[in-house]
Amino acid sequence: MTPTPSKTVRSVERTLQLLEFMNRVAVVRVQDLAAQTDLPAPTVVRLLETLIAAGYVRKLGRTAGYCVTEKVTALGAGHHGLPQVFEGARQAAEALTRRTLWPAALATLDVDALVIRFSTIPMSPLSHYQSTINRRMTLLDYAHGRAYLAFCPAAERRHLVALLQQSAATPAEAQAIEERAASVVAMTRASGFGERSGNVQPETHSLALPLRLGAKLVGTLGVTYFARAQVDVPALKAELRAAVVACESGAQAVG
Repeated sequence: MTPTPSKTVRSVERTLQLLEFMNRVAVVRVQDLAAQTDLPAPTVVRLLETLIAAGYVRKLGRTAGYCVTEKVTALGAGHHGLPQVFEGARQAAEALTRRTLWPAALATLDVDALVIRFSTIPMSPLSHYQSTINRRMTLLDYAHGRAYLAFCPAAERRHLVALLQQSAATPAEAQAIEERAASVVAMTRASGFGERSGNVQPETHSLALPLRLGAKLVGTLGVTYFARAQVDVPALKAELRAAVVACESGAQAVG
């Protein structure tokens, strides 16, 4: 029997609506939740505070946003992918910034691009931007996108390239996209790191590595630095790789 509107509890409906959306992303901010749920921001804040008190949601600093905790698994929801390793990944990103001072970021796939879900920009003294949360990064031009495309399973890679080819106006353009993707993958796999194309935001440079939960690719971890700075790039790559290894090792231990 379906309950009538008069028999439903609106606050419970809103809370579940909030949790459903949060369980699809690694990190989200109040304004994003308000836009997605059509709820006033003060209402969203009250619901979040309730969920935090109940242990289902965690606040990640003053500006980073909120994420679900492992407790949501008790609800039978699909608490998988980056959210499952997010706490360790966040700590790894913050530790990377403390060691190198450069801002680090976590990203996940969103259809045909990587999207920044968490960034240490607020704690980095060398950040070029105020925020990059929810920034989309294409698969062929950005470090995060290249790292994901190069190290995802072959079947997923073919699917992603096919999505990119949908923007092609002619068969020749589609072929050019396929050839460029193959070149990006070969270059990225050879170096082991996703690196941003030099003609995209040339004032900074980014490095990114795939982030896995067991054998599953769940996102990327990257770091950005000024292109003209005197940076020991091999040392920075070593720091980034160490951060990923620490995060993945911690996730496997928990699992």
